[in-house]
Amino acid sequence: TCRESPRDTSAPMTIIPPNFPHQTLLSNTVCPQTTTDRLFWPDLLRVVAAFAVVFLHVAARRIISLAPTDPEWWTVVVCRAVPSFAVPVFFMLSGMFLLDPARDVGATKIIRSCWRFLVAFAFWSAFYALAFSPHRLHLGQLLKGPVHLWFLPALASCYLVAPALRVITRDRKSEETLLVVVFFLLCVPATLRALSNTLRHIIPTTITILSMPAYLVLLGDYLNRFPLGGIKRCVLFTVGVFGLVFCIAITGFLAKNGRETDFVLGATHACVVLFSAAVFTLFETSFGNRFFLKRHRYYVSEVAKNTFGIYLTHRMFIWIIPAIPGPVVLDIVFRSAASFSLSLVATALLRRIPVLRVIVT
Repeated sequence: TCRESPRDTSAPMTIIPPNFPHQTLLSNTVCPQTTTDRLFWPDLLRVVAAFAVVFLHVAARRIISLAPTDPEWWTVVVCRAVPSFAVPVFFMLSGMFLLDPARDVGATKIIRSCWRFLVAFAFWSAFYALAFSPHRLHLGQLLKGPVHLWFLPALASCYLVAPALRVITRDRKSEETLLVVVFFLLCVPATLRALSNTLRHIIPTTITILSMPAYLVLLGDYLNRFPLGGIKRCVLFTVGVFGLVFCIAITGFLAKNGRETDFVLGATHACVVLFSAAVFTLFETSFGNRFFLKRHRYYVSEVAKNTFGIYLTHRMFIWIIPAIPGPVVLDIVFRSAASFSLSLVATALLRRIPVLRVIVT
């Protein structure tokens, strides 16, 4: 029989995070790789994060249509803040495999990965531009792409710096020191900028935006290879919950003062990073060593294989599906579930077409 082990030195590394179709971690046996051989908890977290992205974007569209005085406004703020862990967790899952010392990440794989990111970006940028705003089509729009496609060049940048990050991860102390220093140099200032108009003009943002994807990749690698235990884990969970509460409270404060309601909920902010790290650790400790039925592992892994395509396609379904009358939370839940389901079906179909599968895998 095949038995799972923490690492696999022979399994090939996929080139499109956060969807790692071959992230199976098997021992060195002659057993063939199957769907149920994959680690369960990263697949489960990937599926949850993919749904959270859809939920987040649906809630974000609703929050701009409500005034802070609206009775349902705080409900939408909570719906927007809770899934803020989604994109940071995707980067952390990528780092878990990209920086795995047992996996070979050479120049060929890096170039092939970046090329596929470029192809996916070009296709979806053109698709969204032609399908939803053809009357405003211009070169700048194609080069910029819809807002959620920023994930692709950010992920490509992580691949480009992967060799340097892998050098850093050889020494645990060096990795720990870098994570702490960067947190206070980038994440904390990003949060301070959200709290003060003065600091917003003083503290630059470019370095933070460019550096955060690589930082989150490094954080995911560290938390996976050196899981927190005991008091450290409890502290992280506590700080993560307080980070979420802070996000919700400060969002309300900024909105009451006429500031952007979505500004403090980005992946660059200290509170979101801490909350995301807590979610990542929660899934690893809660589901890492538990036994799950084969069929449950199969269903979760099959959905996980499509999460990258879900991320790329969900925007069009959010735009197409109309709001339903009634409580705003029901509308958000319904449209999130519908958009996620339709994106899953669309991705599964595209993956069956040889010419098009490259844009969703």
